Amino acid sequence: MSRLVASPRASKFLIVFVAAGLLFEFGAFRRQLSGVDPGLPVDGAAASIIVQILTASAIVAAGALVLCSRRASDMALGTWPIFVMPALAFASMLWSPDAEVTVRKSVAFFGTVLFGFSVATVLSTKDAIRLLGRVLSLATLFSVAWLYLFPYYAIHNSSDYAGNLLEGDWRGIFAHRTVLGHVAGLTMGLLICYGRLIWSSRLFRYGIVALSVACVIGADSGGGILTAAFVPLALVVTQAVIRLKPAHRGAVLVLMLVTILLLMVLAPKLLSTGLFLLNKQPDLTGRVPLWDTILVMAQEQPLLGYGYFAGFVQLVQPQVLAATGNIYAHCHNGYLEVLIAFGYFGLGICLAVIIWLLRATGRLVAAPPAHLGHLSGFPLTIVIYVLGANCIESMLITESNYAVVLLALAAGLATRARLEARELSARTAAFRRGVDHA
Repeated sequence: MSRLVASPRASKFLIVFVAAGLLFEFGAFRRQLSGVDPGLPVDGAAASIIVQILTASAIVAAGALVLCSRRASDMALGTWPIFVMPALAFASMLWSPDAEVTVRKSVAFFGTVLFGFSVATVLSTKDAIRLLGRVLSLATLFSVAWLYLFPYYAIHNSSDYAGNLLEGDWRGIFAHRTVLGHVAGLTMGLLICYGRLIWSSRLFRYGIVALSVACVIGADSGGGILTAAFVPLALVVTQAVIRLKPAHRGAVLVLMLVTILLLMVLAPKLLSTGLFLLNKQPDLTGRVPLWDTILVMAQEQPLLGYGYFAGFVQLVQPQVLAATGNIYAHCHNGYLEVLIAFGYFGLGICLAVIIWLLRATGRLVAAPPAHLGHLSGFPLTIVIYVLGANCIESMLITESNYAVVLLALAAGLATRARLEARELSARTAAFRRGVDHA
């Protein structure tokens, strides 16, 4: 199997599969494949047979890729914490109001993590960045094309999702403007910092960046604007830290941590100022009353929560509707999503996994492997971006979600980088022993 995967024809097929899988996991064309009328509200619980078949196929193929990889066992041992949350999702069927729904969603959640991990097993950091950048570029290009070819699908309608609040906003090939904003922001960041690695044509790079800016503006997504500002800045900062002397990197990382903590303390003032500058609603488009209601409900089952997915849909969502007058497909906050699904027990486990992620990816910046150089900051940037995005969106434990794929990919690349550095060191040592013997 490994020899078959190594053949040129199989390698091309592998790249096509991974690229298509990334597009699908990022949410591209899902509403079109579902055959849902774009004028109807988005139903987070609904999924067509075609989407289910494609999701199942991606899970099976990702599992096959992992089994074919010669690094799979070593990487699994080094990256096992990313599978803790899917395991907890499966376990929550014991207290879920609908065990069958919880199991089905848990399988999809596990498959999403497995897909991101499988990409890291078959692609190096350099190849992963190139492929991710190209997939995001194509998603941006397709989204702009959809605006002119199929505007009914690519632009929010007056009856769609949240009524007139989103009417006229772009969503491109995705189901919601927020996803388009985040994808466009990520595309900008990667092309600004790794543009030459992703596309050799300078004119094409500049064109995709211009289209990304247009998508961020057209989507009118606050998260997209923040992504477009944060990702390139974080990549530049990590690259600058990597270029420092080893003795200074630790101190700079500590200073960055203190700065982040200070920003968290000043978050209320900064948030109100940011909303004013972005011309957004003070209640974050209904998120604040939603969060207040969810925090109250979380105290009713504080230890283990309501169970993965089914608990929110069947128990929490009706009470949120009664309290706020609005239907929400999720908590609009990844950490509250964990709290509702798994209680404080699960939230503690999730925080432990987050600490592990920061530590695993942060080590690549504090002690960057020689063979990666400035690319070493990519996994840490992705982790921090996803953790920040989950403050206003539910993307931490959501199945078939690009943020979950990116977290698993970043964790896998961090482990792969350490394994590659160890292998390179072992080969160098063996060569030196051979020279000495000769």
